[in-house]
Amino acid sequence: MMTHSEIAGLVEGRIRGTDIYLVDVSVKPGNAIQVTVDRPGGITIDECADISRFLNESMDRDTVDYALEVSSPGVGTPFRVRQQYENHIGRGIEVVLKDGGKFEGILDYFDGEILRLVTGGKEKEFALEQIKTTKATISFK
Repeated sequence: MMTHSEIAGLVEGRIRGTDIYLVDVSVKPGNAIQVTVDRPGGITIDECADISRFLNESMDRDTVDYALEVSSPGVGTPFRVRQQYENHIGRGIEVVLKDGGKFEGILDYFDGEILRLVTGGKEKEFALEQIKTTKATISFK
């Protein structure tokens, strides 16, 4: 069975030099492997399929059987990496704090440690260490 770090290494090697970035790798019981990738502006199905083909060619199915899924993070999936915050500057997000507070607004600024949210015409800043989850929101206005 391939480990999380081995799969992440394969993906990172494949996407090196592109604007695609690795969001997450999950290896679940029964050898169910989930790889989540994204890029500014969103990743295409063809790009996910290309990464999936590459991984299938790089892993030995004769040694261990596995199920592989390569996808983009869905709307409502919590952010996991810095690039997701950076890609959502100027867009709507929901921030849930560790103390239970919940805020929705436009992500105005992110420097890797602090994010600034504009909500109700006011700016609120949060340190990443205060945040339980952050995810994109969709507006139907």
